[in-house]
Amino acid sequence: MLEFALMEEATEATELAPAVTNDPPSENLDLAQTLADIQAIVPPLWPLKDYVAVNPFLGLARHKFLGARQMLCEVRDCDLLPSGNYFRTLFARGEISRADIDCAYRQCAQEYPGLYAKLDAEQIANQIESGEPARTCGERRYHTISEIVDQQQEGCWTSHILNDITRHCAAHYDEGQASWPNPWARLPLYEAWRQAAQLSYRMDTLGIKGFRSLVARLPATPLDAIAWLLRELAVPVTHWRSFLLCEMYSMAGWASFVKYRVREAELAGHQDDDLMGLLAIRLAYDLALAQNHAYDLPSPHDLYPADGDSPELIGQAAIAPPAEVLVRYALQVATEAAHRRKLSGLLASRGAAGQPTGRKLAQMIFCIDVRSEVMRRHLEAISDAVETFGFAGFFGMALEYVPLGESGGAAQCPVLLAPGFRVHERPHGANEAAQSLAVSRRGTHRTGRRLWKSFQTSAVSCFSFVESFGLMYFVKLLTDSLRLTRPVAAAERDGLPWGCTSPLGLDVHSPGATELSPKKKIDLAEGMLRNLGLTEGFARIVAVCGHAAEVVNNPYKAGLDCGACGGHSGEPNARVAAALLNDGQVRAGLADRGIHLPEDTWFVPGVHNTTTDEIRLLDTAGLPSTHAAEFAQLQDWIREGGQRCRLERSARLGPSTADDILRRGRDWSEVRPEWGLAGNAAFIIAPRSRTAGLDLGGRTFMHSYDYRKDAELKVLELIMTAPMIVTSWINLQYYASAVDNRAFGSGNKVIHNVVGQLGVLLGNGGDLMTGLPWQSVHDGRRYQHEPLRLLVVIEAPRDAVRRIIDKHALVRDLVTNGWLSLSVLEAGHFYRWNSDNQWERESLARNSRQAGAELATVGDGKLETQGASL
Repeated sequence: MLEFALMEEATEATELAPAVTNDPPSENLDLAQTLADIQAIVPPLWPLKDYVAVNPFLGLARHKFLGARQMLCEVRDCDLLPSGNYFRTLFARGEISRADIDCAYRQCAQEYPGLYAKLDAEQIANQIESGEPARTCGERRYHTISEIVDQQQEGCWTSHILNDITRHCAAHYDEGQASWPNPWARLPLYEAWRQAAQLSYRMDTLGIKGFRSLVARLPATPLDAIAWLLRELAVPVTHWRSFLLCEMYSMAGWASFVKYRVREAELAGHQDDDLMGLLAIRLAYDLALAQNHAYDLPSPHDLYPADGDSPELIGQAAIAPPAEVLVRYALQVATEAAHRRKLSGLLASRGAAGQPTGRKLAQMIFCIDVRSEVMRRHLEAISDAVETFGFAGFFGMALEYVPLGESGGAAQCPVLLAPGFRVHERPHGANEAAQSLAVSRRGTHRTGRRLWKSFQTSAVSCFSFVESFGLMYFVKLLTDSLRLTRPVAAAERDGLPWGCTSPLGLDVHSPGATELSPKKKIDLAEGMLRNLGLTEGFARIVAVCGHAAEVVNNPYKAGLDCGACGGHSGEPNARVAAALLNDGQVRAGLADRGIHLPEDTWFVPGVHNTTTDEIRLLDTAGLPSTHAAEFAQLQDWIREGGQRCRLERSARLGPSTADDILRRGRDWSEVRPEWGLAGNAAFIIAPRSRTAGLDLGGRTFMHSYDYRKDAELKVLELIMTAPMIVTSWINLQYYASAVDNRAFGSGNKVIHNVVGQLGVLLGNGGDLMTGLPWQSVHDGRRYQHEPLRLLVVIEAPRDAVRRIIDKHALVRDLVTNGWLSLSVLEAGHFYRWNSDNQWERESLARNSRQAGAELATVGDGKLETQGASL
């Protein structure tokens, strides 16, 4: 067992201090500022219909990784690092070596010199070889009152309180699931709860006497209520921030969902105090419990540490991490160093990026999504007449998509952006009368469906419906059970309105309040092509491929769709992009700006179905007859590419065949129709020539970029401040869900229970779930997502990248504080950005052939673990 004393001096704590609090508070502390600090730490959680990956540590980016871990572990039961057994498995398989541990130790000693002063690489290696380090107990320093009472009584008050909060929030925020609306839904959350709680006897029945009278005495506003509750609980000012954060994390799921609503309100210019209202509600339950169970709270130190425990750290709150945590962090860094070495060696094997020669028959633009890497690789292997590009899946078209017959639509852009224009779905080639008829009939169809659903779920029909219509559902039950259910594609939902013979399309040229000016159209088209780096050498057919997933019985389906399109299909964005680039007026404007599109170049929109690896090309009616032969050839290549992708993915999904992949998405009992973005580990920003022909295992985001075409660095700045941040969000969501699924994931998918159409519960109660199901990162025997912080590799001069880092604080926080790893490839050499804001040249310890073999081994995702089977 590794034995060494941790440094307890204040110099060590200083390395972690910013991760917890600001300067020591005084009695005159502004509570509003404290609450603002807490609100900034809580990450948002999008509802199911718009579900997108979110970095669960979003509010902690300005703090170092280990410091953030210590702060979180003080206020909730969680961990940000895998277990020692996980690393031992990797070490035994040869995935990390002694050389990797040596490299990791040097990096850790640079990041946290005080913490690693009495530890060396040899001790870390001996520890991983000798056995599991003793896990540290008691890192929690703050608890809620219900947790302390539960410990004393071996009770379940925390569960009772959380269930009560869940019932109220589910009814208050319901998005159409409830048959009977909440009578207080129009009030702010806190006020609605005050009115409802004064009428409910539930807590009194459970044993909290006087709960309704306590609620009646609460101040009218959340801020005043929190201040009053803190005084009643006698929490010292010096512990307010951490104690309140502990209370907030005790209902982390609902806190995140309410944070999303607060964020949306702020973007719309409104103020929303519901998150503070939620905190006031949670404190009220604890005060009522404390008043009823004072004998179970023998010491306030059970709620928060005594000020005398470590006086030099008051105001910093974090203590130095235990020894075994430092060992596991060093091993995490070693695992990432091993992957970085292997990927760098593979990229170095390609040599200097060159320019493509000869005109291609087809160019295909895909989202940077890691699932596109597999399809791109196979298409290019089938024919060298195909060239592929990677671009953020909304293709620079930040739009609002309004379906036929609707007054408003969904934002089809990254959540970091706001839609810049609106497009409407309309029947192609229909006159005004036919269009009005189509709109009317679709509205009637939708109204009828809503009425039928209302009848099915109403209290008066719960028995009569089954008695009258139950047998009619036998066929549906049979087709579902036999995997015959066909998922509904985004473009096919609701079908065509009865009487509409024209296919539906997106009208980007209609006059009115949302009309795009000629200049705006040209700006959009130019921005897309320049940001993509495609300004010359156009093929005869250019396919713009958005992506979507088609699965049944999956509440998190939107999480498999395009995150760059706000958790929706990328189809509308692809169709808008192609329509603009085929427009003669737009082409003339592009020519004036130096981008000459050949007359025989035609843009075709498409959708990549990531569940089945099928690509459907759209709006082909306008394709010139002169392109028919090339188009038929492209379709053949696409079909063959899809078959190859399914064959490759079938091995990763367990005993199955390529054809079985087509059926999995139609199986209503299938918990793993696809792996989504599991396995993502790197983001490469470079010309395709740097990665063409490499098997990256479906683990790499790839954005096409050539710094030689970006003299002003505008494109690189855009990539580093938007796609790079979004890919970091995705990576850290998968990382957290794999490392600690109980705290940051959503548990067992089999018992998910949709609540209010806004989220899922695990069973019939508890907190709202936030991250990914266990089945999305683990196959029951092995991890399918290796928890690695994202490696970003940019082929560009170091000085250019540094200027962008210096300009943007958020980017600097991510790359300096350990939330992602940044490497630059310049003149054939790799340089890593370190915690001292400097570039370090890295050497490749092994040759490129070994690197490629190792990367393929890691890429299969088959890592032995101690995880339970599901």
